[in-house]
Amino acid sequence: MKNTLLLLTILILPIFSQTGPIQFYESASNNQVDYQSFPTMMLLKFDIGEFTKLPKNPIIRPEKGRWDSKDAADPFLVVTGDSITVFYDGDDRGKYHIGYAVMDRNGWGWKKRGKIFSGSGEEWDSFHQIAPIVFMKDREMHLYYNGNSTDSELGYQWGLAVQQGKSWRTNSQPLMILDSLEWDFAGNAYGDIVYLPNEKLYRMWYTGFQGPVASIGVADSRDGLRWRKRGKKPVFTNLPGVIAPDILFDGQRYTMFFTQLYLTDRGPRTKISRAESADGFSWSNVRDVLKPERRWEKRKLMRPNLNYFENRVYLYYCGARGGRWSIGAAYADAHFAAQGNWRSAKRRGGEVLRIKYEIPEGTTLKLGIIVNGAAAGVRELANDGKELRAGVYEQLLEIPAAARNGDWQVELTFSTSLKNRSPIVYDLLVR
Repeated sequence: MKNTLLLLTILILPIFSQTGPIQFYESASNNQVDYQSFPTMMLLKFDIGEFTKLPKNPIIRPEKGRWDSKDAADPFLVVTGDSITVFYDGDDRGKYHIGYAVMDRNGWGWKKRGKIFSGSGEEWDSFHQIAPIVFMKDREMHLYYNGNSTDSELGYQWGLAVQQGKSWRTNSQPLMILDSLEWDFAGNAYGDIVYLPNEKLYRMWYTGFQGPVASIGVADSRDGLRWRKRGKKPVFTNLPGVIAPDILFDGQRYTMFFTQLYLTDRGPRTKISRAESADGFSWSNVRDVLKPERRWEKRKLMRPNLNYFENRVYLYYCGARGGRWSIGAAYADAHFAAQGNWRSAKRRGGEVLRIKYEIPEGTTLKLGIIVNGAAAGVRELANDGKELRAGVYEQLLEIPAAARNGDWQVELTFSTSLKNRSPIVYDLLVR
């Protein structure tokens, strides 16, 4: 009997004491709150205004004597409560590798940190590694990239590296094999990944090459490792070619920013455009976002990537003058809903709730604990506690005693009196 009780205790404790992160997508209710467009944060739903290029572009250049001495290209931003990081690929001796830079704590500029890795050690990605996508999965950083065994624009395949401490574990084989009978037989590269919680799957939009022609296709995965291509043709084609989709999905609609090839009397150029979709497969309302017009951009804009920080939506991209790539940025205001509410799924146990958040001027953020359906306390958060970076704070809040032995939920209320500002929640953790 004693051993039986011990076994029951071991089995029951994990059920009734749920410590660890509260996933934003595991919600009981949600009204006008967006936790999917930028997966590392929760904020009010928004529309995006027109973009303006930063006057100080380019903001990341090739640097003599470093791993990116010839090119710095293909940016991908990761914004958390603790840091702002841009991953990108760089060229030193004719081969591209992937590294990163971090934003100064006070937001004054980028500090380069160096190269991350130089491939899996296998032949398929031995020459180039480009176009990083960084995705947080089970609180681990998963870095998807494109590898090639030769110095060619074609033949790229998808790879994956997972961060383990200060090192990266890289898959030895590509995630999708090229097939001469499929529409994207000449290579897969430049994409984006979105997790769809209602379907419990990861969806990738990627560039597929048909010889020199490029279109955008879709692949799905349940675990982020094994990918299945959707259909036998691309989901978006716009001649003479489209490349490098970046997807925003707010839970209801999809917006895709991408590179569009176009022809002029001075030859081919590339610009950044956008399109919209209700399902991620049929796209419409295509319109221009940015065109090459600065001297450093020459005729090419490539690989858009969007994120939100410093109270603006930033679009990072790369441009090339004289075959030398650098990274620039443009910004736009977001037009937010005035108020929104989010409530977590039911939980049990725990003593302390950790929250990382940002409350810009003109906005408010309230946190309540709901016990068995009734409010056990509501608190309006303030910009105090431990400051993680400029304007971002961490607080440890005691979970009410009434919640210790019953079901409880976190309820967040976001509001703003300024249409271009929103409170942000970066992290919720139960201890």
